[in-house]
Amino acid sequence: MKSSVMNVRLKWTHWSPKKIDREEIYLKDLLLKLVELQEIDIQIDFYQEHLDSMPVELQEMAKAIVGLRHEIDDAIALLATVEGELKSKEQDIAVEQEKIKKSERRLLSIKNLKEHDALSREIKLGKKVAGEIEEHILELIGRNEDLKKSIDKKQSDLKKYEETIVEKKEKAEQLMTKAKEAVKDLFAQKDEIVSDIDHEILKRYQTVKKARGNALAQMINGSCTGCYMIVPPQLNIRVLKQQEFLTCPNCNRILYVKQENIPENNKTDQLIN
Repeated sequence: MKSSVMNVRLKWTHWSPKKIDREEIYLKDLLLKLVELQEIDIQIDFYQEHLDSMPVELQEMAKAIVGLRHEIDDAIALLATVEGELKSKEQDIAVEQEKIKKSERRLLSIKNLKEHDALSREIKLGKKVAGEIEEHILELIGRNEDLKKSIDKKQSDLKKYEETIVEKKEKAEQLMTKAKEAVKDLFAQKDEIVSDIDHEILKRYQTVKKARGNALAQMINGSCTGCYMIVPPQLNIRVLKQQEFLTCPNCNRILYVKQENIPENNKTDQLIN
């Protein structure tokens, strides 16, 4: 793909070193303005991203708090159920143990072997039932303790969340105020720069920015820093001369080079006689 050259030539019809110098300075100055514009746009995007993310972060924290409160309510309701069941089982085992005691007292006075065996079996069965109830009680006691620990932890977490969201909200409000002021100042700087840039150049800049994020890419050591592709040799030379606006043939970003990265033999005199 051949690189595209943006039509920003000045309206000089006769070639002369002086006129070429003026055109080069115009082009270099325009490139510097575009680079400055891009730096401002990067800062605006940075602040805007934070302005957009702050309310979302607070909303997520608020949702987490609401969810945690629901979990606590559910755990408390479950705890009440477990405690109610535990109380019921404690009553059941008390009744069962009382029945066993009565049967054991009766057993002492029974002389008939058949009745003695029947009552013994009844006592044995009662003890089995009581044992099962005791196991259930132990299980309920364990669940009861676990639920209480879980509720305590969730309530502690909830308190921390609530304290954190209050702090974050205050900080977010302060940061948002500063960010809005910064964005306002940056837009004022941007408007000042944009007023000095040709409409067609600006339109091209905005088109590439929308497609690529950044409209300009610095060329370093013969490579485009936007897409990291090697710039063709002839295009490399033309970019170093800074006599025309050129774009990367791969990513279409406007290529520029910093003065310190231009080899001495490619540098041109920037003074106007």
